[in-house]
Amino acid sequence: MTLLLAAAAGISVANLYLAQPMIGLIGPSVGLKPGAYGLVVTLTQLGYAAGLLLLVPLGDFLENRRLMVTTVSLAAVTLIATSLAHSATVFLAACFVIGLTAVNAQIVVPMAAHLALPERRGRQVGTVVSGLLTGILLSRPIASLIASVAGWRVVFMVATVITLAMGVALWSRLPDRRPDARSHYLNVLGSLWPMLRRTPVLQHRMAYQMGLFFAFSVFWTTIPLELTRHFGFGQREIAVFSLVGAAGALSAPIAGRLADAGRSTIGTLIAIIMVAAGLALTWAGAAERSWLGIGLFVISTILLDGGVQANLAFSQKALFDLAPEHRSRMNAMFIAGAFLAASIGSALAPLAYAVDGWPLVALLGVLPPCAALAAFFLHHRGQWGKTAAAGRR
Repeated sequence: MTLLLAAAAGISVANLYLAQPMIGLIGPSVGLKPGAYGLVVTLTQLGYAAGLLLLVPLGDFLENRRLMVTTVSLAAVTLIATSLAHSATVFLAACFVIGLTAVNAQIVVPMAAHLALPERRGRQVGTVVSGLLTGILLSRPIASLIASVAGWRVVFMVATVITLAMGVALWSRLPDRRPDARSHYLNVLGSLWPMLRRTPVLQHRMAYQMGLFFAFSVFWTTIPLELTRHFGFGQREIAVFSLVGAAGALSAPIAGRLADAGRSTIGTLIAIIMVAAGLALTWAGAAERSWLGIGLFVISTILLDGGVQANLAFSQKALFDLAPEHRSRMNAMFIAGAFLAASIGSALAPLAYAVDGWPLVALLGVLPPCAALAAFFLHHRGQWGKTAAAGRR
């Protein structure tokens, strides 16, 4: 069951990124002008943000299996419409709906927490998070490889078939889950801000993940430019590089096991340091225009991806342990904050690269994880002080 949910999370979120590496092929086919290419990313992100705030909270009130299958069905219809699009208007509208339905991944994660035994919750959430972020990391290179062989429309057709198969598997394998809570939809939305204000754990965890996801987005938005310009990489080499970076996905299940063992605090610290160190190491990688530089970038990628995924697993375990009836809403706000930070990072990174190349990109990327590290120490300073004082008694 856990592997099914991990696959569902990865497939759902992968649809969000399919168009990005193919926009140079898609634009001329649908009549989209080069100056408007950025709308593809913008509209998918806006759709995803809308889904996080409007759809994901419903997981606390509606039967979860039906909600997931409905979202998946809409995603499949939209994907096939995208593959058949011949106008920019239709394609861009489809991008928004693809983003909207990709939030199924964030409905799946709380479902995994509900199905898990308390003592195994961290492990199972970590496995599902690993599937989710593997989908993010693999979607671009796989889409790029398929498009280079069969064209961009085939990518969306293949995604349609996979999404439909996932919907059938979810409907046939998942048990019903009917939350006890009942509320009006507007009351659901109105409860989000008060919940954030009165939940310090959510505030802290959101702050950490926003810093790390900002760095993640900065890196992955600009690394193809750096590898192409200074290392001579083509589309296939970039795809292979992305596949190697997916090794960081192994950290999420490990983080889940550590969380179950009560090691979330030290694990979170290590995860934040990994991301900051990964971004700092890219300075050396960019300075070495050789295989050594490529090797340093690969190490940076594994550290960055591993740290982001580990912290995501630690954070969602901490949130899901608080109040079962609030899991979907807390997860929606947590991911919305991280996604907002990632959107800002993806917008600023190309500007930084245009101004001063990779050194400015690395500086831009490393500052938020350092801020997250400072926030971590400020939050835990009092707790550690009390522990030390107790130990001296």
